[in-house]
Amino acid sequence: MKSTPFNYKLYFLIFLFIGISCSPSSQKDEINLRQGLSEFDAGEYPNKNITDGPYIFYKDGETILKWIEKEELIEHTIIESNFKTIERNFGLKLKPEWINPKNEAIDYKQEFSNIDKIIAISDIHGQYKLFVKILREYNIIDEKNNWSFGNDHLIIVGDIFDRGPQVNEALWLVYKLEHQAKESGGKLHYLMGNHEEMIINKDFRYVNDKYISTAEKMNLSCEQLYGKNTLMGQWIRTKPVIIQINDILFVHAGISPEFVENGYTAELTNKIFLNDILGKTKDETSYDSVLSFLRGNKGPIWYRGYFEDHNLDRREVDKILKYFNKKHIVVGHTSQESIVSLFRNKVFGIDASIKDGKYGEVLIYDKGDFFRGTIKMTPMYKHRD
Repeated sequence: MKSTPFNYKLYFLIFLFIGISCSPSSQKDEINLRQGLSEFDAGEYPNKNITDGPYIFYKDGETILKWIEKEELIEHTIIESNFKTIERNFGLKLKPEWINPKNEAIDYKQEFSNIDKIIAISDIHGQYKLFVKILREYNIIDEKNNWSFGNDHLIIVGDIFDRGPQVNEALWLVYKLEHQAKESGGKLHYLMGNHEEMIINKDFRYVNDKYISTAEKMNLSCEQLYGKNTLMGQWIRTKPVIIQINDILFVHAGISPEFVENGYTAELTNKIFLNDILGKTKDETSYDSVLSFLRGNKGPIWYRGYFEDHNLDRREVDKILKYFNKKHIVVGHTSQESIVSLFRNKVFGIDASIKDGKYGEVLIYDKGDFFRGTIKMTPMYKHRD
């Protein structure tokens, strides 16, 4: 077993994937973690009367801040003199320039090289407390939830949205960290998952009731909370589907053999999703075979073949990797009890069921080696050499 990467103070164990088998956590372990999280201070709203927000809208040259407090809608027009109301009510230490609308060029290519240290996590699904605990344990953020990962890279492999009750808290944390990481010479990558696409494209099957209530109080539909006239909506509409770092491909669900056979590239896919798929229902794209394929079950945000297609073998995975000139694929989307390694460490499935709010893991890359990072109040996994 390799030594633990990075200089971390941990409550848990990290094991290299190769040559290690693990036993699942017990019910008692999950109960202990849940009790610990209920008492865990994740830096939620200082104003305890607030149940949802902030939402920032742009209208007629003004920046309008909205939130829900004591079941009532509160609105403020944000100008420099009252900008601090965001920090005072929500604990978000932002800079004014971070919330001003801007039209920056989108990088569709999304290729990065010579990155020594990466941590990847997936499928947060509104479980903000558990998300914060994991980030703090790995010193990605400090006790005040500020970026402390230096010039290293953190990757959110899609699906912050839906299911859980603290989607907004997680989104705002990621938004803030993205800016702080850039200022530190590091990078936070947030990939488009199927649930991001669903919200923008008016599919509300998994929306938590809290956000339905918020939309009703604002006299909006759920997708309008993240419309093109909102800060979050503009931001999410810049997020790629596929990124490439070193010899690793990161994508929410996976790359199917059919994707390769059709000759799609990462750059083209990112461009098509952001320009031609987001904001359109399935009916609106059904006439186009390219759009239908990319947003379908063989496309990069829905594919589950690595886990469910028993006819898929290592040779086909090798073809996919050769097509992209990569050695590994990291995906979320398909939930597991823990992070898994498939096809001789060529595919890593990192959706460790954070959505349940009980437990979560991260994938760690350190100068060519991959590690599975586990988080628990007490040791959770046993291993055999």
